[in-house]
Amino acid sequence: MSNIALKIGVKASTEKAMAALNTLEGLAAWWTWDVSGDPGEGGTLAFRFHGQGPDMKVLSMTDHSVHWQCIAGHEEWLGTEIKFTLADEGETAIYFQHLNWKDESGFYALCSMKWATFMLSLKQYLDQGSGHPFPDDIQINTL
Repeated sequence: MSNIALKIGVKASTEKAMAALNTLEGLAAWWTWDVSGDPGEGGTLAFRFHGQGPDMKVLSMTDHSVHWQCIAGHEEWLGTEIKFTLADEGETAIYFQHLNWKDESGFYALCSMKWATFMLSLKQYLDQGSGHPFPDDIQINTL
């Protein structure tokens, strides 16, 4: 199994950072404008990119973490888990993990790069007030 792991630091409080991770408005501000569902523990979130995308079951949520499992979407995402964990390290540190990939395919490599761009979008949203969610995200060529 392979994992993607990233870390960013933001100027925002942990409360504001959590709102970017556990509310529809917050998620739409940095990942994709097309998000719907129930962001509460036990709920399901639907993230769409040109009409397609993953559905995430919210496995757990605390004041400092969010943990999802992919229950629908791209075959390589099914069963994977996404975790955001916040820590006070003089600024708010956001640890990101996309866990349990079956192998390091070309899609895995693309998603790793895209997660990095979306984490930068999250940082920009929290530090400056606006991010670059899909469809205004950084485009990555795969040729």
